[in-house]
Amino acid sequence: MSDAPTVRPTDRFDLRALYEASRLLSTSDDRAAVVRNLLLSTLSKLLVTRGAVLLFDPLTQRFRVADARGPIDLAPGTELALPIPDSDRLLHDEHVPEALRARGLCLLVPLMFRHRLLGLLALGRKATGQPFSKRELEFVQALATLSAAALHNALLIEELQQANRDLDLRLQQLDTLFELAQEFNATIDRNRLAHLLSLALMGQLLINRYLLLVRIEAADGNATFEVLASRGLPSTLPPERIEQLGRLEQPLLLEEAPPAWDWLRAFQLYLVLPIRQQGVTQAVLGLGRRINGAPYGPGELEFLYALGTLAASAIRNTFLIEAQIERQHLERELQQARQIQQRLLPRRLPEVPGVELAACALPSQEVGGDYYDVLREPDGSLRLAIADVAGKGMAAALLMANLQACLHVLVPLESTLERSTSQINRVVCENTEADRFITFFQARYTPSTRQLAYVNAGHNPPMLLRASGRAERLSRGGLLLGVLPDARYEAERLSLAPGDLLVLFTDGVTEAMGPGDEPFGEDRLLACLQAHRHASARAIVEAVRQAVEQFAGRPANSDDDFTLVVLKVLPS
Repeated sequence: MSDAPTVRPTDRFDLRALYEASRLLSTSDDRAAVVRNLLLSTLSKLLVTRGAVLLFDPLTQRFRVADARGPIDLAPGTELALPIPDSDRLLHDEHVPEALRARGLCLLVPLMFRHRLLGLLALGRKATGQPFSKRELEFVQALATLSAAALHNALLIEELQQANRDLDLRLQQLDTLFELAQEFNATIDRNRLAHLLSLALMGQLLINRYLLLVRIEAADGNATFEVLASRGLPSTLPPERIEQLGRLEQPLLLEEAPPAWDWLRAFQLYLVLPIRQQGVTQAVLGLGRRINGAPYGPGELEFLYALGTLAASAIRNTFLIEAQIERQHLERELQQARQIQQRLLPRRLPEVPGVELAACALPSQEVGGDYYDVLREPDGSLRLAIADVAGKGMAAALLMANLQACLHVLVPLESTLERSTSQINRVVCENTEADRFITFFQARYTPSTRQLAYVNAGHNPPMLLRASGRAERLSRGGLLLGVLPDARYEAERLSLAPGDLLVLFTDGVTEAMGPGDEPFGEDRLLACLQAHRHASARAIVEAVRQAVEQFAGRPANSDDDFTLVVLKVLPS
């Protein structure tokens, strides 16, 4: 009698069934085939007449019917929201979700691979009416484990194939975008750019109805949207409609949009994409449906964003190029104006016995609003003047030129300082707007007597630094120029001595900003003058400039025009 163990038919049956299922699953890399083999093998071996395989979508967190057999009213593609199992434990009867139990399914087997949920195998009752045996449940559990591995491999292959298709599409789109970028950059003709955009939309995505709005910045800093390309739609829109589109920050699917967008639906548009850069909507691309009826997928949307950005940037560049050409023209005019303005300032300071003179004028822009002058009067006296015109740029430069012309006309007339200041004020009032004014200081110094007379018309009080180190502010005079045509001015007369310094300056010197928005100030200016009062006039000017630049950490004329005039009285 043999001692070999008895092998029961059911054992051989189960092993053979698992072997057959494993062979079928291992030879297939098609998801549908794996699902079909799993379902048919289970139904035939367990004598079950109804069942379904549902695959899990991690993005939507829902289950989609991949295959179904028997009278269960579940068509492939149907989506179900079911509780997500947290293990591969089989669920029976009342533990099966109601949505499945209502369709006669009483056994639920999770399909899991390395803790990743792939789907569910749902089975109905056995045709014999008997409950599932322990061996049958073990069989279906083992078959589910084998199928999960095969299903995982099939999904990986599908994902790889889809990735390859996506990669091919991306490469094609990149090639297209590269070619379009070259085309867009090769022209500044906006009609040509609109034609290229139309060809790209039609050729790549079969879109024959579109609208492109681009944000255009004006010279004053304000920005507006303009319709710069369209096909199948109006080439202009009412301002309120353009403003409504310009406020978009997120894509707008018009099928789901509120009634406020009915006017766009009337144009048969389907999708609106705001093209944003650095948090600002730079363009808006409105699109109709594709001719072939295909939806806009993620790849198409990325291509449209890139294409819209290219087109909008190219169109915006045409305006920038036009503005650059205009700016270059203006810069040439400003350079000419600066050359003219520089000629209005003294080319050389007069050489007068007993006096040392030095000056520095650095405009903050091409043309500035500061002015200084040193003139010899008929009697041998020196006329010193300094002024600061409100504002900068061309208007300030023209006003400064008028001031210079007035002063040069009046100096030979040997008029008093009070009278000449009043006359200059009347001319300024008659020839300028109410918001234009000038701070002005003029003085007459007679070297033979060392007498100084001055009038200050609202200008920063010049500093008179005595040889002893004591400082005086020269503030007597009257209103700044251009306020009241009948303003009256008074002069003050002083005696100077060897070693005295007269320092004229504009607010660009004392208001130069340093760390923490702190101005250089008159106290620092006075300290610098006192520290260098024994140096030459030229050395004093240079010391002040360096002190301002060291304090501000940038060139002295970064914030405002920098103008400084120094007169030093020498010993006889």
